[in-house]
Amino acid sequence: MANKHILTVEEFKELARPTSKHVDEDEVIAFVRECEDIHIIPAVGLEKYQALLEESISEPDKILLEGGIYEKDGKKEKCAGLKTALAYFVYAKMAMADGSIMTRSGMVQHNDSYAERTDDKNRVRRYDDVMNVAEEYLNTALLYLRTLEGYEETKPVRGTRLKIHSIGD
Repeated sequence: MANKHILTVEEFKELARPTSKHVDEDEVIAFVRECEDIHIIPAVGLEKYQALLEESISEPDKILLEGGIYEKDGKKEKCAGLKTALAYFVYAKMAMADGSIMTRSGMVQHNDSYAERTDDKNRVRRYDDVMNVAEEYLNTALLYLRTLEGYEETKPVRGTRLKIHSIGD
């Protein structure tokens, strides 16, 4: 179970914003692991996270993981699901990495004559936008989790990111 994650590369491509079919699968898995450790496990707890990795999970856990409609106080609510939230956290990390890769001589970016890199200001703006979506999706999952027995203490996620304000061009 050490190498098992709640999100596969194929699910990432399906659930996140449009992504090239040529993304590096090892890079996606590395970011999945990071985002599970940083965002998902602290939000839901290690015990619940491990339960979500099991082969057969309960219907409530399936809604938490994959999303769905549930009823709270006689009103229908929507849970986006942890997989969707995680896909957006991973997408944000990949957007900030901007194709850089570590080599023995340091971080490098490959140049492509058919593509153009976005500037830092637009990359940070996109990162903030995607992280806001990811946090909102995670919050819908946490609101659902609160309806389950034993999870009343789950708090919404907000303001956990470093904000960088650019001055000038």
